[in-house]
Amino acid sequence: MKNMKKILLLALAIMPLAGWGQTLKQSGTSPQDVIPEGWKIQYAYGDMNKDGVLDLAVIAFPEEETAAPLLGIYWRTKSGLYRLYHEYAAFPANDNGLVIPEYDLSISDKGVLSIEYSVFYTAGSWSTDRDTYRFRYQQGDFFLIGHDTGSLMRNTGEVTEVSLNFLTHKRQTVKYNVLEGNDERSEKWSRIPKEPLISLSDWRIEEM
Repeated sequence: MKNMKKILLLALAIMPLAGWGQTLKQSGTSPQDVIPEGWKIQYAYGDMNKDGVLDLAVIAFPEEETAAPLLGIYWRTKSGLYRLYHEYAAFPANDNGLVIPEYDLSISDKGVLSIEYSVFYTAGSWSTDRDTYRFRYQQGDFFLIGHDTGSLMRNTGEVTEVSLNFLTHKRQTVKYNVLEGNDERSEKWSRIPKEPLISLSDWRIEEM
């Protein structure tokens, strides 16, 4: 009887932690079917592995708002079932009450996965930042082939947009002002060093 009580107390102690270990489901027939109950989701369809059927990319948000979202890639079978290819812990947790992060997903006609990540600061900064990361599936993983970043200073109206192409090794920098009421834009091109592409397995968004 004493042993049974010990087991029961241990189970009760572990139960509150169970939600933190939840992951995406291995398969499903819809985006909502592959996430744990109570989670929110963003998703996109596209043929990422070039097999002629539309695959599924999801960003899943746990019930606990400060917990880190999960990124999942699902290959679609010819029977219509989505099977988990890989789950990525690529995003940071948000324990900063002054930061509002937003995510968006899209997949191009060529199968390029784009992850848009923007941050709005409710206090402490005039800057609004947005990043778009582009990944292509090749050699058994997704690799970062492009990165666009934009920054708006809400107090001055100054905008800086930088586009990096890791396939052509070029950088484009564009600057303009949204408050001056004209179309003046400065544009500059430069070369970036040729380096091995970063895989999605090794990629992380910086902490907030």
